Amino acid sequence: NNTSHKSKKKTSTISRAAMTLVTAALLVSLAALLAAGEACNNVPSMTSYDACLTLSNKTERWHALCRETLSNAPATAELTVYALIATRLARQRYRNSVAEMDQMLGTGKLPADEKAAVDHCKAKYGEAGPLMAGVADQLFACDFSRVRQEYIDAQVAVGSCQDGLWAYRGSPVVDMVTADFDLTMVSYLLGALIVGR
Repeated sequence: NNTSHKSKKKTSTISRAAMTLVTAALLVSLAALLAAGEACNNVPSMTSYDACLTLSNKTERWHALCRETLSNAPATAELTVYALIATRLARQRYRNSVAEMDQMLGTGKLPADEKAAVDHCKAKYGEAGPLMAGVADQLFACDFSRVRQEYIDAQVAVGSCQDGLWAYRGSPVVDMVTADFDLTMVSYLLGALIVGR
């Protein structure tokens, strides 16, 4: 049990370090975008604190998750920057989660029902990943025509995975998928500040 806890903690630390690197690389590309004068028309700028406060509607849980998601973001930026950061972080988390699922499935030790649930999750993440990639591309291009629907579709896909795992609440995959769903929601809520709910 202690070894499992240490392993989980190590994986969590590695995941955080990887997410920090992804965020840093993303900020460089977003800074280049803004420096080139490619800001989106009619999209306001605000502090990350205010963006999180606005999206959370003063709900502490969502505010805290948003602040954590934007912890490496510029203090003040166009909302598109914050939405892009969250969306790209979500996509990276999906990739990491699918790798974890592959590892779980590769051991051959999962009971048949749980294996079916994890297989279902892999399929749903296979839908959510390209949707979030599309959202990121559209945000980067300031084309918001399909953004709202693709956020919702990604949320539904990850939510479907989460629903299929409720019977396995003691499994680490449940915590992972719950965190992914929460990040998907934060991404959607940040995007909704631009395109509406």
